[in-house]
Amino acid sequence: MQVHITHEFAVRMPEGSRLPTEDLHQEGERLMEALLDLENCNEDVGDVATSSDAARGAVVAELVVTAVDEAAAVEKATTVIRSAIHTIGGSTAGWDRPSEQGADYHPKAVQLERV
Repeated sequence: MQVHITHEFAVRMPEGSRLPTEDLHQEGERLMEALLDLENCNEDVGDVATSSDAARGAVVAELVVTAVDEAAAVEKATTVIRSAIHTIGGSTAGWDRPSEQGADYHPKAVQLERV
């Protein structure tokens, strides 16, 4: 089964402040590059995309995952997206912080749709 998964994150500096608009957009672009690299080495991941919304201080990551069921697809998507975040120096709850300079990604919403 293929599932389109969208993860939205509030992206903040380590002290909790919002990133400046340009920095937030650059964060989204860097995340896209990392996701493309991971897509290239994961045959069950495709159609990656990112977007950023400075008004909400959010970055959205999207991808299509092929998996045996929705739970496995969400697990795979979460692992791929978190790996991409850490590749660019960001941090996510429950994983070690790779850099004191990187942004914190706080999950806001997850949506999935069978395709």
